[in-house]
Amino acid sequence: MANDETVYILDQVTPKPGRAQDFLKTYMERYAPGAVGRGMKLEFTWVAPPVWLDNQSNTLFFIWSIRGVKGWWSMEMQARVDPSLADWWRDAALMIETRSRSFMANVCDIASLTNV
Repeated sequence: MANDETVYILDQVTPKPGRAQDFLKTYMERYAPGAVGRGMKLEFTWVAPPVWLDNQSNTLFFIWSIRGVKGWWSMEMQARVDPSLADWWRDAALMIETRSRSFMANVCDIASLTNV
């Protein structure tokens, strides 16, 4: 199906020292269900380094996927009108040092993904 390639979303979050496990639990309880409801699928949850740190910061990587351009735009539009997302990130900010979000796709899918 045209424009049904996978778009990947990387949420990279570095919680404050010793807060990674708390952040992960809260993310999975408060953020993840809404993301799934917006059509996202959690593919991987990674932690670096691969040990929970008490006096230093771990970095968490959440790899999500969504099918195609239509799925991505649908997710984006739903997120923009959902006030609970702003509430979530405001509350979560107390646990976070840094965070970023990146969107990516397989190189061989770029032509189809940009032909909308």
